[in-house]
Amino acid sequence: MSRFIDVSHPVVEGMETYRPLPPPRVEVLNDYDASRYEGKAEFLIATLHLCGNTGTYVDAPRHRFRDGADLAGLPLESLANLPVVVLDATDAGRAIGPDALPVDDLHGKALIVRTEFSRHWGTERYFSDNPFLTAESCERLVAAGVAFVGIDSLNIDDIADMARPAHTTLLRAGVPICEHMTNLASVSSGGRLHAVPIAWVGGGTFPVRAYVVADE
Repeated sequence: MSRFIDVSHPVVEGMETYRPLPPPRVEVLNDYDASRYEGKAEFLIATLHLCGNTGTYVDAPRHRFRDGADLAGLPLESLANLPVVVLDATDAGRAIGPDALPVDDLHGKALIVRTEFSRHWGTERYFSDNPFLTAESCERLVAAGVAFVGIDSLNIDDIADMARPAHTTLLRAGVPICEHMTNLASVSSGGRLHAVPIAWVGGGTFPVRAYVVADE
């Protein structure tokens, strides 16, 4: 038997993910009363206007580099059915350095960084002093052959550092990044991660319904 663990935030109209980016907005094009099919059926049709950086989302190299692979160019092997290694960084402080990294084999695997910063989601506290991976940590991860890196924080970088070394190092190496994850206390190493965005040609970032499949 397998257990499915949701590690993503629901997308809700008006929610804030990253300031000052705009919140999502819903427009109903056809409601149930207006879409009656001769009284035999009714449908809701709506549009969701959102920034790619909404909720729990995946960054493709195009997010950082003009000539990087876009969302449609990411191989599914780097987004789905990935073996999971969980890094418990709840006591590592804000700057998560290479000494905190797991000693597990990371080649071809997804590293999920648990900080428990997601407990501040939806509050003012979420928008400052976030935990992040240092440049040295990301260099170590790339050297280890990691396939995917996710974190339950506002940003994988220190938002005060305009150079964004974590994004730069990982995305240059073609490693997708997932930010604003949640519920990582329910995840342990050994499961399989799925975090596939839409195949948006030219897109650099888009929300995902990320989940881990764990064996009971």
